[in-house]
Amino acid sequence: MPITKADLPVVDQDTEKGGEGLLYVGMENKKSAYQAWLGYYNSNKTVARDKSRIVELASEFSRSMGLDIPPALAKLVVGKIGLKNVLGLRFK
Repeated sequence: MPITKADLPVVDQDTEKGGEGLLYVGMENKKSAYQAWLGYYNSNKTVARDKSRIVELASEFSRSMGLDIPPALAKLVVGKIGLKNVLGLRFK
């Protein structure tokens, strides 16, 4: 089978921040979604070649959920998903 290069996911900057529905989504759920997004795209070997870019895109994803600042993650979690020492992540 031929191997082709995968494109990084794109977050549309013109997309409205989720509308009114996101007002009813709690911070813990948004944090879980952000963490899951990071874990998924970082584990996808065709996408996760540039870890700094993955973190930048995750920040855009968090803004799409209405968060001006990405959620802080536990250092243990960041280490487990393989993003230790990547600039741009917030820790608690």
